[in-house]
Amino acid sequence: MATADMSMADASAHRPDRRANGSPPPAQSKRDKRRQMLSDRLLSLSDKFTKDRDVAFRAELQRIQVDTSLVMRVDPYVDRPLDKFEEDQERLNKADPENHANARSLLEMSGPPFAKWMEKVQDLVEQRDYALTKYKVRILHAHILTCLTC
Repeated sequence: MATADMSMADASAHRPDRRANGSPPPAQSKRDKRRQMLSDRLLSLSDKFTKDRDVAFRAELQRIQVDTSLVMRVDPYVDRPLDKFEEDQERLNKADPENHANARSLLEMSGPPFAKWMEKVQDLVEQRDYALTKYKVRILHAHILTCLTC
């Protein structure tokens, strides 16, 4: 009888259960597929961010430090404060073009905020020069008129 029980147990182990559904799981709807794709994409971006976080933060910190040091080098009391940057860039290009291809200057290492800041400073210098020229022309014109009436 023990052998009969064992053979029935073995037979039932190899037979599929009648209560178990043999059909494949229902197909996902478009919304579920889209949700799953977005979830997978978010997970991969999160993993990538976690892996590259230190590198990205250090690169951003370096850009901020370079921008700060470049701003500190500007002398606002000279006639054309940003000409020094252009001269430095030209001198580096002329000095050693092969070495310059491998090495980056501070201007190249700076971020977009510094470039925008330089443009604003250049615009302010142009406005200042325009106002000074306009003022000098008015004074000269007034001086000429007073000399003619004398």
